[in-house]
Amino acid sequence: MAKMFKYASRALVVALCLMVPGAADIASAKFNPAGQTNPPKKKKLPPGAKGFEQFADRDASDKLVTGGATRGQCETYEQLIECAMGQAGSTPPNIKEATGFFMQAAKLKPEMFRPQYNLGQIYESQGNYKEAAAAYKLALTLKIDESMEETPASVTSAQFNLGNVYAQMNDHAQAIATFKEVIRLLPEPYHTPHYNLGLSLAALGKQQEAITAFNEAIKIKPDYWEAHYNQGLAYSKSERYVEAIIAFKKALENNADYAPAQYNLGLVYYLTDDSKGVAEMVKALEKTKPDMAKELAKLNGK
Repeated sequence: MAKMFKYASRALVVALCLMVPGAADIASAKFNPAGQTNPPKKKKLPPGAKGFEQFADRDASDKLVTGGATRGQCETYEQLIECAMGQAGSTPPNIKEATGFFMQAAKLKPEMFRPQYNLGQIYESQGNYKEAAAAYKLALTLKIDESMEETPASVTSAQFNLGNVYAQMNDHAQAIATFKEVIRLLPEPYHTPHYNLGLSLAALGKQQEAITAFNEAIKIKPDYWEAHYNQGLAYSKSERYVEAIIAFKKALENNADYAPAQYNLGLVYYLTDDSKGVAEMVKALEKTKPDMAKELAKLNGK
């Protein structure tokens, strides 16, 4: 739990300040090649064989950024926020007391964004997704305080976190709508909302839309191996094996020892009758994930 509250996150907020204009113009043709045809033969996995590995994890919500564990008076709004952050940042974190301080701050100034946003972060970190969603939704209707380093980017961060909470609740329709709104609000393209949008689309079986979302993430961050990997899975589930091979290879170019990509590439090689390719992936997996290597080797009759 202590790691959750270190002074090292706000990934989306920081990224909004650091984004490089023009990143979205990077060509996507090499990741979604045109004019290639897939093998006409629709080979199936044998009975008892494991299917494709699961999608990689989504990018996490921005976590609570805390200060030290100092504690003075806790009476004014500003003092209550400081006390709450100190308790959340103590070792071990005193989440109960931090929550109480944020709640008191919210009572003193119910119109302010900060307490509800921080409560949403605490609830989300504890897996209380219903409460987290309610807090984030309320925060989105409230005022930011620039004197406390809050900006419009903070609101976008709350929206992004809300999308992740919906996804954790398996409400992917709401997650999709929320991530699309984040993308609309961003002043410059950023890869993470497109990536998480793709995961929720894939969860609903909308593989082609998921492929498009992952491709948008790749345009912005070409070395985003997670997006290449998940795009490969979406292609595989759509039986578009030529594109799947390219996507998995791109993932491995940027994370050479990622066993699920090696395994899934091996499955695609099997489904396209490339026994040499399967053998290569078995050899790679023997170094990274021996149990997966044994499973894949069975398909080559070994």
